[in-house]
Amino acid sequence: MKIAIGLEENNYNSQVDRRFGRASFFILIDSITNNYEIIENEAKDEATGAGLKVVKNLVNLGVKEIIAGEIGPKAAILIEEFNIPVYKLGELKKVNEVMENYREKRLEKFDFSSKPQGLRMA
Repeated sequence: MKIAIGLEENNYNSQVDRRFGRASFFILIDSITNNYEIIENEAKDEATGAGLKVVKNLVNLGVKEIIAGEIGPKAAILIEEFNIPVYKLGELKKVNEVMENYREKRLEKFDFSSKPQGLRMA
């Protein structure tokens, strides 16, 4: 399954980026093989709607789950429509820490159902 995590730099050892729509890069990791690719977030400098564009791009790239620090309200609505599970970064800062916690099922899921305007800084 392909998972997306925002990165500050184009590097596996980069800090994760808590911002979803404004993350500089995304690492797309296959949770089974651990193969990954890093892509630039072409929507990061958009005046509005960056989160929406990111969701559409990630879906087109086959992403099935997202791990993020914050999700804006517009992106949350689209994520809900696509039925994509989104997990909270919490205090994790590195990809290997995030993936270890993901595999051990220690990441909490965002719950968009009770807050249709999205959740921030979880």
